[in-house]
Amino acid sequence: MRPEELRDFELTDSQKMIRAMARDFARKEITPNVQQWEKEGRYPRDIVTRMGELGFLGAFISEEYGGAGLDHLSYGIICEEIAYADWVCASIISVQNSLVENGILHFGTEEQKQRYLIPLAKGEMQASSALSEPSGGTDLASLQTTAKLDGDHYVLNGQKTFCSHASHTNVYFTLATVDKSLGRKGICAFLVENPSPGMEVTPLNMSTMKRGNIAQIFFDDVRVPKENLLGEEGQGMRIVGADLAVGRFSVAARCVGQAQACLDAALNYAAQREIFGKKESEFQMVKQMIADMVVSIDTARLLVYRLGRLMDANVGRLTSIASVTKLYASEVATKAALDAIQLHGGYGFVEDYAVGRYLLEAKVLEVGEGNSQLHREIIADWAFGIRDY
Repeated sequence: MRPEELRDFELTDSQKMIRAMARDFARKEITPNVQQWEKEGRYPRDIVTRMGELGFLGAFISEEYGGAGLDHLSYGIICEEIAYADWVCASIISVQNSLVENGILHFGTEEQKQRYLIPLAKGEMQASSALSEPSGGTDLASLQTTAKLDGDHYVLNGQKTFCSHASHTNVYFTLATVDKSLGRKGICAFLVENPSPGMEVTPLNMSTMKRGNIAQIFFDDVRVPKENLLGEEGQGMRIVGADLAVGRFSVAARCVGQAQACLDAALNYAAQREIFGKKESEFQMVKQMIADMVVSIDTARLLVYRLGRLMDANVGRLTSIASVTKLYASEVATKAALDAIQLHGGYGFVEDYAVGRYLLEAKVLEVGEGNSQLHREIIADWAFGIRDY
């Protein structure tokens, strides 16, 4: 039985169909264009519309609000298959579903669901998050952005950074505090439309992921209607916390897809390249590297599928399991990219070969949604019994 066939184990017919659809779309409509998009620095706006039509941008959303109503594991499979083809397209799916729509679905008013979920699920609007701040990073609870109630509006002042898909986003999920002295209890979640008077989006000069349109956002007396408060005052961190496991699940699934792309690139190159009169694939040390890649990627995939099934079983908070999954999968993706470059030799750094780009993208996934150090602390606290979820 081939490794590909083993991946079918315990998948339902529906999940197999979704994987086939996502894979066919990714390999036919995304993969052939990525290298050209990279050279042009082009954002795949047309693909966003197509992903909306296929239901990828409203994976969790019920048909009532224009979504596909899928289970978590199916969503993870979509993230994996799209990430195999392109980091940017997978990021669009991940950020919009996990960090924005999930929050609106569980904490939004009916008006907010009608106003935002339906067009987001259809790909008619695009959403992203504006959470990290220059002085905070992963420590969202120490944010400095303020929100003061003024009549029927909140007035936001502050700065956010590392905001993905910035100029293409129609609505941002962002956090601000109504009272710094309250700490976490003063933090609120808002849906901020782009553009808004007083909001300035400034692109960051990134050394990688240039097509991701990553930027800083400055809020200077930005007026946000009261009805765009998500949940209640002080619920901001609770809303983010409810999204964390889903966000880390989607990132881990993307890591598996990208690691698989590294393995396939390494296999194809090693089977063709000749050294000292032999195929590279015939050397024992090369076989060892390939075998280690297969084992680690399959293990990461099993962790991702387990987490998806646990979320579908609604067993409760899965913070620690999500950390185990995201930590392992992201480090596997980075190692797979390093090994793929090693097997490509000097060509691993040539623009026409994707493996060099995979390394930079994988390292970003290792940092995003909490870096490895944060996840190791969560896992260790769980092991010691300091935390129970």
